[in-house]
Amino acid sequence: MRVGIDYTSAATQGEGIGRATRELVNALLRLPDCPDLHLMYAHRGPVPAADALGVHERVKLRRLPLSPRVMLAGWYKARLPLPIEALLGPLHVMHGPDFVLPPRIAAAGVVTVHDLAFATRPEDAHPAQRRFLESAVPWSIDRARLVVAVSETTRRDLMTRYGVRPHRIRVVPNAVSSEFHERDGAEELAAVRRRLRLPDEYLLNVGTIHPRKNLGGLARAAALSARRLGRTVPVVHVGREGWLCERVFADIESAGPPGIRFIGQASDATLRALYRQAAALVYPSFAEGFGLPILEAFACGVPAVTSNGSGMLEAAGDAAELVDPHDPESIAAGIARVVGDADRRAELVERGRRRLEDFSWSRSARQMLEVYAEARRGEPAPEVSALTSNG
Repeated sequence: MRVGIDYTSAATQGEGIGRATRELVNALLRLPDCPDLHLMYAHRGPVPAADALGVHERVKLRRLPLSPRVMLAGWYKARLPLPIEALLGPLHVMHGPDFVLPPRIAAAGVVTVHDLAFATRPEDAHPAQRRFLESAVPWSIDRARLVVAVSETTRRDLMTRYGVRPHRIRVVPNAVSSEFHERDGAEELAAVRRRLRLPDEYLLNVGTIHPRKNLGGLARAAALSARRLGRTVPVVHVGREGWLCERVFADIESAGPPGIRFIGQASDATLRALYRQAAALVYPSFAEGFGLPILEAFACGVPAVTSNGSGMLEAAGDAAELVDPHDPESIAAGIARVVGDADRRAELVERGRRRLEDFSWSRSARQMLEVYAEARRGEPAPEVSALTSNG
């Protein structure tokens, strides 16, 4: 079986969907019955980490020498009449792991939808991004033979928001990279602490900076938790700037001290060290399709405080302190329970380790391989819904 995969997010994004796509492809390549993978990515120059996959006997790699934005404009605005097979060769299945499919494919289409926050929380999305996704995602869903959701939350949203029939949706969850299970020595951890000048005790937040991540609420909760704990525990954030971040920074400033310290993007080794030395991961997003940092924290032996709904609840189960993301007092109480109670902290760390048994990339890769095989067989056929007529 020949499977095409749009590898652009994996080549160009360090976290989130990029990480999930890299992990999926790597896990597929470890399967003894891995299909032939035809990977393509858009980038003006080579990406060595992506190009290294080209030496694998099961991989054929093609780089388009243009920016991802230009590629998307050509595909979804100009809708260039260039079938993907002209770039990748004959395919049985074409997988778009980042919300969209190329506009012209002869192969059976599979598209992964991570969340529908752009539609369910439009106030948190950049207007241009929202317009693009509201057009391209329904169009891709209608042309896909199967739609992959990363959680039951996203599966329900697909059915409720876009009327996708249940028989066309498969849930394939994300998992945590094996790198986060590694144990760093005391010297390596201390080196990261010195280099970043980390405080003795801190809370960690991980993700792209944009309104849906609720960093303003987290800043208010950090201030409130200081009163409960009798000491200030600062927040350290790891991740790149995203859309509408100016609004986020203004919200954090209005919350007052201690605020949030931003250190930008970090390597996996540095991120792992940041997790391991944190008092807790605090991840009070308003909505997530999954919530990968929660599993990363579990793998690093760190308790998590996270929102009591959407994909975060699915990822965390009963292994995290659950809070109301709309209520800074609730977030502050959750922080205080975890940081101020050693027994509660130890209980959550142990529950987190057990929770990880429910997620593995090898299992998810096997499930995705079954999706590819089912799509190739041609059942179920895509049904024309109200999606494109409404969009």
